[in-house]
Amino acid sequence: MAHPLRSIEPRLLGSLTIRLGGLLVFATALMMFVDVPLQGESSPSGIVSFELAGTPHRALQILLEWKSRGAMGNAKLSLIVDFVYLMIYGLFFASLAVWVGFRLDETTWSARAAWAATYAAGFDVLENGVLLYEVLRFTSPSPFPQLATAFAAAKFALLIFSALYGAIGGITVLRRR
Repeated sequence: MAHPLRSIEPRLLGSLTIRLGGLLVFATALMMFVDVPLQGESSPSGIVSFELAGTPHRALQILLEWKSRGAMGNAKLSLIVDFVYLMIYGLFFASLAVWVGFRLDETTWSARAAWAATYAAGFDVLENGVLLYEVLRFTSPSPFPQLATAFAAAKFALLIFSALYGAIGGITVLRRR
């Protein structure tokens, strides 16, 4: 099934992809800045540690550390800003996959990679909803940490597939020049 971005003219799609890439770099820097106060002993990777906590005990341990350091506001901000961030990375990786597919005259794998990026953003929405519930309620009852980890694992797997297609396909495009 073709991705909706396939309907964009290839020249415009290339320009869109470059602009989205620049926006993604800026947004990633912003997310990293917001994440710094969330990095600690129980959460060395900041919000990602919370996403992958996996158990109610581990998630609550992270929440307690953030609360003791006054970082709960950053956790809420990170999760809210991530709703914009996921749109940016979802669009970037989907447009990159479709653009690479145009350049390689290939549609099957580019569509799969584009949809993978789109679904990854969808899993991120679900993950953020679960994590926001935990942060706002200051509780980590089962199965919320397990759900967040499952959604995060699906998101990361799909993004890795899409990014690999974009990187390998992009290198192939450049080598053909």
